[in-house]
Amino acid sequence: MNIASVAARRSVVIGGLNHRGVAVLLLLGPCLLYLAAFAIYPLIYSLKLSLTDLQAAEAHGRWIGLRNYGDLLRDPFFWNATRNSAIMVTASVTIQVVLGVAMALFFNLHLRGSALVRGILVLPMLISPTIVGVMWRSLLNPDWGLVTWVIQQLGFDQPAWLTSVSTTMFILVLIDSWQWTPFVFIIVYARIQALPHEVVEAAQIDGASRYDVFRHVTLPLLMPAIAFAAVFRAVDAFRSFDLIFGLTYGSPGRGTVTLAFFAFQNGFHFQNYGYAAAVSYMMLIILMIGMTVLLRYFGLRARHAQ
Repeated sequence: MNIASVAARRSVVIGGLNHRGVAVLLLLGPCLLYLAAFAIYPLIYSLKLSLTDLQAAEAHGRWIGLRNYGDLLRDPFFWNATRNSAIMVTASVTIQVVLGVAMALFFNLHLRGSALVRGILVLPMLISPTIVGVMWRSLLNPDWGLVTWVIQQLGFDQPAWLTSVSTTMFILVLIDSWQWTPFVFIIVYARIQALPHEVVEAAQIDGASRYDVFRHVTLPLLMPAIAFAAVFRAVDAFRSFDLIFGLTYGSPGRGTVTLAFFAFQNGFHFQNYGYAAAVSYMMLIILMIGMTVLLRYFGLRARHAQ
C-alpha cells in the first residue's frame, strides 16, 4: 500500500467524521437551542431575580442577596402553603397508589365488559385540571349544584363543601385523586400484563395462598411500576396549581393555597417578582430533597424485595 492510497483513505475517514458531526449537530441543535432558551436561561434568570427586590413599580430591582429567602422562612403564609402542599402530596399520592393498584388487580381478572369500563375510567385524566376545577365547583355549588341537590333529596343537610377549610382541602384531595388515579391504574395494569406467569404458577404449585403470592411475588414485581407512578404523581401534586385555580382560588381564607399558588399570588397579584422567584426556587429545593428521599426509599424497597 503506497503513501497516496493511505492519505486518500485518511481523508475519506476524516470527511466521514465531519459529515457525521454535522448531521449530529443538525439533529441535536434545535433541541439544545430549545433547552437553552426555555429551560436553562429561565432558571438562571429566575435565580438572579430571586436575589433582588424587583416589583412592578420599578424597572430594575436592587440586589438584596438572600433577604427574600430569609423573609420566606419567617413568613407564616409560606409555611401554610408548604403544609397544604405536603397534604396534597401525601394524601393524594397515597389514595391514588392504593386505588390504582387495587383497580389494576381487579381488572386483571378479565371480567366481561371490563374493556369498556377501563375506557370510561381513564376519561377524567384527559380533561384539563382547570376545567375539572370549574366543573366540580359548579357541581358543588350550594344553590344549584347537582351534587348538593342529590344530597338534599336524600334527606341530608347541605354540606359545607367549599366554605370550611378542612372540608375544602378534603374535597380538593378527592377530586385530584378522582382525576389521576387512572394514571396509576394504567401504569400498574400495563406492568401486570407483562409479569411472567411461570413465577406465579410455580408459587401456586408450591402451595402458596393468594395473599402469599401477592405479597411475595406479585407486589415485588410491581414495585418498579408503582415507584414510577408514585414519584411522577408526587412531583405533579407538589406543583398543583391549575386545579386550585379552577376550584377554590386558594379560599376559604388561605386554606387551600399551595406553594405554586403562593408563587402565583406574589408574582401576579402583589407583583413582587423577586419574592415570587424565591418561592419558586424554594419549591425546587424542596422537590429535589423530596425526590432524593423517595427514590432512595423505593430503591431500598426494590433491593429488599430481591
